[in-house]
Amino acid sequence: MSHMNEPTPPPSPLDPNKGLPAVVPPSGRHIVQLFLIPGLIVAGAVTILLGFSWLAGGNRTPEQFLKNIDSTNADVRWRAANDLAQVLKRDDELAANVDFALKIAERFSRALDELERAERYLQDAGADPKDQAESRKSLVAQRNYVQYLAASLGNFSIPVGAPLLCDVAANGRGTDEKLRYTVRRGAVWALANLGEGRKRFNRLPEERRAAVLRDLEVAAAGAGIASEWAKVALAGLKGESIGVIAALAICARDPRDIFLREQTAHALIFWDGTPEEQRLAEETLLLLVRDVGAGHNDRIELKDGE
Repeated sequence: MSHMNEPTPPPSPLDPNKGLPAVVPPSGRHIVQLFLIPGLIVAGAVTILLGFSWLAGGNRTPEQFLKNIDSTNADVRWRAANDLAQVLKRDDELAANVDFALKIAERFSRALDELERAERYLQDAGADPKDQAESRKSLVAQRNYVQYLAASLGNFSIPVGAPLLCDVAANGRGTDEKLRYTVRRGAVWALANLGEGRKRFNRLPEERRAAVLRDLEVAAAGAGIASEWAKVALAGLKGESIGVIAALAICARDPRDIFLREQTAHALIFWDGTPEEQRLAEETLLLLVRDVGAGHNDRIELKDGE
């Protein structure tokens, strides 16, 4: 009977009836829970994202862009101009739309005038901190709007914005030196892209190029400043002088802004013109090659956000 007092041995880990539960193959229901349901969730999320993309694409018509750009809400305006600058890089049809390009040029011209008014409002705001803050916010929003409209004009494949961009690059806008240099830099960068845009125009199908030239001729025969811009665009697409190299030569000789001079060297790569302009471009590039980055003691320094 002594064997009844012996301790019971622990269950063997290999005993399927004791210890850990036995491994059971997953059921069909379990597989559905593990894979099908998460898959449906992911598919639903993708569908929603595609739906938003479709809706956004529907808002990328010239009419919708102009509606947003003309909004009374400053944030809506500059965000629409920013979106347009990005879309124009990928949409060859929109980038060659003559009527739309001329309308964006008109908005850019008005935006420049509004920028100067916003600067005057800030100067006249007085000492009230609230008025100062509101005026500064309006100026920043308008500056962003101008910057993104300049970028948009630079991303068209037709140079209707060249006269405006040349003027801003050479002269800037406003009386505050940092504001002037900020918009000048943006204009020079836009001119570089506009020069590349001519190659993009030449890659369009022949029928599309012919249609664009006809649209420009119709616009050039009209009245007002838009007709002058259309004439310049026609000349540019035919390889004639439209004043870009002369404007960039002015920027290259700016004694205070090293970054502006660097941008100018980049922009000159994308432009050619008459024999006289070619000589000017070569002289300017030679000048910039010898530029060691020195500047006057009062050289301009722009921080992010200025």
